[in-house]
Parts: sequence; structure tokens; C-alpha cells
Amino acid sequence: MAQNRVAFIPWNENQAGNFKTEYEESHANRALTHHKRKWTIVYLDSPGQPLADVGCGFGTRIHIAGHGAIGDPELAADHGTGGADKSYSEVVDAMFAKGLKKRYIGTIACDVCYSALGDPPFAKLLARELYQRGLKASCVLGYKGSMGAAYTDELGGRKYNHRVVDVEDDQGNVIDTVKSSKMQERFFGWT
Repeated sequence: MAQNRVAFIPWNENQAGNFKTEYEESHANRALTHHKRKWTIVYLDSPGQPLADVGCGFGTRIHIAGHGAIGDPELAADHGTGGADKSYSEVVDAMFAKGLKKRYIGTIACDVCYSALGDPPFAKLLARELYQRGLKASCVLGYKGSMGAAYTDELGGRKYNHRVVDVEDDQGNVIDTVKSSKMQERFFGWT
């Protein structure tokens, strides 16, 4: 499972809304992507501890879904699903409850708009909380703009579909849309 992806949606499946749809589309359309990764979705009401089965390695990645804002310490559920906001510490509680091992070696990506922006940003808060709870060998990715978590051909003219992030000017106007890798930042819990 090292090159595959796990989407962690910190709400019950019936509250997952468009997050569920985006990851299902990413899985169904994986042949259109460069790495053709398989996606597994984990919800709060998924049976057992499915995060315990996530492999180890630097290619391993757990993606956390949610809506965010600059400097917001909470994730919001998809609109109209009835899911309550979740703080970064509640997200960590849920991940450990679903089997995340302290020895996990891999990346945790916040598929959350603006998760790398703010003082401190959501991704940094999450990295610190994970580190304080014993997860020492992982980093957390955040994104510096409004993110599209599903792979799309929005960039056009490219061989493969990509996940995208909108680049905004100081007034919040979208001036460009780029591959998500160009707008990500890594956070470590010890910093």
C-alpha cells in the first residue's frame, strides 16, 4: 500500500458529502493520473481500525478531508451534511481511534483549503499535536490556497490529471491554478 492513498474523512459516511465523491472519483479515474494510485476511504463509522493497516514508507500518505480557512484551528464538514466542526486535536483523536500507529512513517496531507496559511496554520497545529502524542517520524502537508482534492483535467493540455490549488492575489482574487505540489508546505511537529 506504500504508493496508494488513504483518505480519512473525520465524520460518519453519511456526513461525508462531496469529500466522499471526490475521493471516489479519484479512485475511479486513477488510470488518468500519473501514478494510478488506489484510494481507500476511512470514515469515523468505518468498522474496526482501518488506519492500523496503512503501510509505512515515505511514499505512504494519509489525506485528511475538510473545509478550512486561513488560520482556522478547525475543519468544517461538507455543507449541509450535519457534521460538526472538528478541531485539530479532535482529528488526531479520531485518527488514533481508527488505528493510526505511533510508528507510522509517511506523510499526512491536509486536503483542506488554506491549511498552510495563518499564524499558526491548521497543518502546523496538526503536526505539533501528532508529535506531542508520539507520532515522531511523519510530516504534515498543508496547502497555500483553495484546493481541489479530486484529480481533474482543469490544467488542460497535460498528459495526466492533477489535483489543483488556486493561487490568489492579496485581495483574494484567483490569478492562477496550479498543480497542488507547487502550493504545498511541509510541517514537522518538533518545530
